[in-house]
Amino acid sequence: MNPSKPLSLLCVVEDPAISPSSRLRIYQHLEALQNEGIQVEVVLQPKNSTEWKALLKKAGDFDAVLWQKVLMSHWNALRLRMASRRLLFDLDDAVWMGKKNHIPYRSGKQARRFWFLIRLLDGAICGSPVLEQKLLSIVPKLPTRIVPTSVPERPFNSSTSDASLPVVVWVGMGPNVAQVEAIEEELMRASAAHPFLLRIVSNRPPSFRVFQSWEFTEWSVESEYAAINSSDLGIMPLVDDGFTRGKCAYKALQYMSCGIPVVAGDVGVNREWIQDSGAGLVVGPGGWADGLIALLSDSERCSAMGKRGWEKVQNGFTHEKVGHQLASSLRQLIRAR
Repeated sequence: MNPSKPLSLLCVVEDPAISPSSRLRIYQHLEALQNEGIQVEVVLQPKNSTEWKALLKKAGDFDAVLWQKVLMSHWNALRLRMASRRLLFDLDDAVWMGKKNHIPYRSGKQARRFWFLIRLLDGAICGSPVLEQKLLSIVPKLPTRIVPTSVPERPFNSSTSDASLPVVVWVGMGPNVAQVEAIEEELMRASAAHPFLLRIVSNRPPSFRVFQSWEFTEWSVESEYAAINSSDLGIMPLVDDGFTRGKCAYKALQYMSCGIPVVAGDVGVNREWIQDSGAGLVVGPGGWADGLIALLSDSERCSAMGKRGWEKVQNGFTHEKVGHQLASSLRQLIRAR
């Protein structure tokens, strides 16, 4: 492979209309990849035999194929391996788990597909160290690179919301609202000690049984950062299971980019990227009320944590920084022999 020749990459992604991952991890960085000498074409993952035939014919024209996240049958994985000069994989979730009605479960089928695909790869881009370790447990010598999901670079906002009550914000897709509903009793305990308004930014409102101090903002690309930036504190509740341990703390990084502190479940990379950096607190089951009260009652501590989180994002999680990191990682994986 000529090191001076621009590299060509075919990205095969989920439909961005239904998957934030393709928008945030691939489309977001197309210009950066182009500027760093990687010519990229993006196609959607095939759904039928005609689309598979077209993809397999196209794959060999590129230096590498980057398949994103979704697992495929053994037969399709073999066909794509044979058609590709180099086969790479991008993942930001525990895709070896199954999901039914948005509830994760251990799936033998998914686990077998995952194991089979990983053994065919030339390299992988992982959204977190937890995901990287999972891949290396299957193929210890697999070339991998950790590339987080990026957030916009924003000016530091030292002011708090101008609402009569402190605003605690949660941003996420509708199925994940259940994670907030699961801590309703602790939200009520915290609110009794230090009243606050909970702002839910999603495509569906929560169904709390009793808790009433909340408002709903319909999610959009334009609204989510405005909603975060006018809040005082962000939360990221997660039930600790095999699926959530693969999460890449994207919600927390969004809060940190706006300079607000975070209270998050002690799951996956949250302790390393949030608490160890001084950007907020991680809490276990039963610790949400105490965590929220501790920060809501100490504005100076909140401000300091918000500033440290913002600095953490500036140092390694902005679109510009991650775009460069992705380009460098892809070059290394495509040229590795």
